Amino acid sequence: MKIITDSTSDLMLSETEALDVEMLSLKVNFGEDEYIDKRTITNEEFYLKLQNCQELPTTSLVSVGEFSAAYERYSQEDILVITLSPNFSGTYQSAVLAKEASGRSNIHIIDSESVSIGLGLLVKIAATKSKCGASAQQVAEELTSLAKKIKVYAILDSLKYLVKGGRLSNAEGALGSMLSFKPIITVQNGQVLNVSKKCGLKAAVNEFVKIVAEKDSIDFNMPISFAHSGNPQLLSMIYEKLGHFPQQEPYYIGSIVGVHTGPGAAGIAYFVK
Repeated sequence: MKIITDSTSDLMLSETEALDVEMLSLKVNFGEDEYIDKRTITNEEFYLKLQNCQELPTTSLVSVGEFSAAYERYSQEDILVITLSPNFSGTYQSAVLAKEASGRSNIHIIDSESVSIGLGLLVKIAATKSKCGASAQQVAEELTSLAKKIKVYAILDSLKYLVKGGRLSNAEGALGSMLSFKPIITVQNGQVLNVSKKCGLKAAVNEFVKIVAEKDSIDFNMPISFAHSGNPQLLSMIYEKLGHFPQQEPYYIGSIVGVHTGPGAAGIAYFVK
């Protein structure tokens, strides 16, 4: 079995290579300049450009042709494709159209219903089960069920990028900036929802920890991931408040998701029981 995912999983290229996973990259465009996520622009370079640009960069999906070429590279293997939610990108649909064009029945395409470290969790689970001898069909069925149990929460440092992306009005953004609002968002069932806006970072962290620690029945037998967009200090505050969560090396939110979160965000992904 060959596993294919997209770059919004925010796994490092070295990690996907170690897991024997092929990562297909989305692109980010600053005006006429196109960059390949994870390959021709680093996370640090992206956020520096983002903070200095006047207009929000655009992103583009993984094309049907790119998926078709990947399927051809593994013509003798079953293929498991795990993508970000189709609510966020046409990448999932590209994978489906490429499968239809191939005429193959041994390609299994999974909607993670998530993005970033939520998607990354599913990819790592799939890789582990593949190494243990599970079939593509078996893993696909299990991931479809697990996707319903993923929760992702994040604190954003600023409302600026929600305004630029059209998710908030200029008036809401101006008021939020004046009051130092720190939004808390969640990704569930393929949707981004605003959970809360707290005045000040300390209040936002307290609310974030309350949501994570008290609202959900977290399955600690399953993996948990943390990530940030250039703000390890915020993650340290969250770790300290959560207390009993396992310490681990956090992921870096990449350029595609970072267009919407902006710099300074931090988040967690886990499974509920």
